[in-house]
Amino acid sequence: MSRISWQTACMNRPGALGLVAAATLLLAACGGDDDAATTTNAPIVFATTTVPVTAAPPTTVPTTTTAPPTTSSTTTSTTVAPTSTTTSVPAAAALVLRDDGLGDALFGTDPEEVVRYVQAVLGPPTADSGWADPFSAFGVCPGTEVRGVTWGDLTLLFSDESTVSGGRRHFFNYSYGPPFGVSIQPAGMRTITGIGIGSTVAELRAAFPTVRVFPPDISDAYFVVDENFTGFLSGTADADTVRSVIGGIGCGE
Repeated sequence: MSRISWQTACMNRPGALGLVAAATLLLAACGGDDDAATTTNAPIVFATTTVPVTAAPPTTVPTTTTAPPTTSSTTTSTTVAPTSTTTSVPAAAALVLRDDGLGDALFGTDPEEVVRYVQAVLGPPTADSGWADPFSAFGVCPGTEVRGVTWGDLTLLFSDESTVSGGRRHFFNYSYGPPFGVSIQPAGMRTITGIGIGSTVAELRAAFPTVRVFPPDISDAYFVVDENFTGFLSGTADADTVRSVIGGIGCGE
């Protein structure tokens, strides 16, 4: 049975910145006309007798000049507040999936230090098995005792013996997925090259050119980047996806 098979027994389970705009509108109005001066002569009256006609002197009408209106200039300035678009990054993104640990927690680190570190990122664990017999909860695990601490679909394993260290309790394995629900929890955990749950096989091959992809044997199809970085797939076609990621050598049957 392949390494990935006994991993299955342990881990596989059902399951802007924005725009600033400013506009300035200038409104101006001006105008005016001068009225032309007008001189009107009084009408000439014709006599009905033979008396000579005397014309009255003309009457001069004074000219009135209208001053042009004052030109006013009004400036209106409108400022549009900047619009900011923020993309939220999941807190779990800090826990980078690696072949030598999880985020800043390397394999071989003291269990309590690792639990405190992950808890600072994800909050309290959803389950903690406590230290137990290595044959009781996680299949055949190395050492004389084993502990599993879980945050949703992420489980960390600790033991007093592994390929990493021996004779003391330490962190030696993690598994992420498959999701119990519709989506993976905690969301956002990926490798430094961007591979996570839901990545396609084509994306996996592009990120890790030396990855080996295997068809199903007794469980799902799986991949192997190296002995410390493996996982399960929905199939082997390019459009198939990553269902889980396993770091370190875990427990078997």
